[in-house]
Amino acid sequence: MQSLAQSLAQGWRHWAAHSVSQAWGLAPQGVVWSLVGLTRQSPTLVRVNTSQSMPIPGGHDPDDLSWLSPKLRHNGRLQGGFAHRLNLALTPTYVQEGVIVLPASLPEEDWPFEVQLEVARVFQVAHDAVSFDFEADAAPHDSVRRIHWIGCAQVHMAAFKNFTRAAGWRLAAVEPEGQAAERGARALQGGVASLLTQAPQDWQFHLSPRGQAHPEGVSSDSEATLLEALGRVLNTPTGARLVASGAALKAWL
Repeated sequence: MQSLAQSLAQGWRHWAAHSVSQAWGLAPQGVVWSLVGLTRQSPTLVRVNTSQSMPIPGGHDPDDLSWLSPKLRHNGRLQGGFAHRLNLALTPTYVQEGVIVLPASLPEEDWPFEVQLEVARVFQVAHDAVSFDFEADAAPHDSVRRIHWIGCAQVHMAAFKNFTRAAGWRLAAVEPEGQAAERGARALQGGVASLLTQAPQDWQFHLSPRGQAHPEGVSSDSEATLLEALGRVLNTPTGARLVASGAALKAWL
């Protein structure tokens, strides 16, 4: 039976998602960053209201992201309001994910240290120079526990927070670009056909009711078709817009 606390928490998350009318996603691709803003049209549909490519200024240190602050501030003012929430979807240069297998007998309180060591090894930095999160599979597999992790070097995380804060915005979430791309592709109105033929500024995304796999208007493309299309566009300007859109959708999905 669900506890009262769980019920209240789920109700709060449901209310918070439905109270959001606008969301922003940002994603890098080479020397260009793509910013996408989404606006809610109805309880189940959002559309693109901003789709902008922002090249890194010539001669600029790629690790110095301060130039993004005035761009965000300007776009935020155009859409009204302040303290916009920003979701970032990032390439493996910045964020990586993986799985670590630990003995099932290892106490749960020891998992964070093991994950921290693994993330530090992947980024080749000191163990205390990474930020990370993780989630374990529900049950052991053959006397081991599989731990799924996501990690980022702290120097990059600090840079993300700094340029967002300087714009007067708030960094709400950071995730790998692959997760955001799949979220965007699965919610895109018209599915793969829209992804391959429609201009990104005309995209609309369906917010699927929980438990409804293919709501009206959303294509039921096969998994293979979806992944093949993602492979074709991911390293293109369209792919960067899709990643940024998928990051913005995290506000609702």
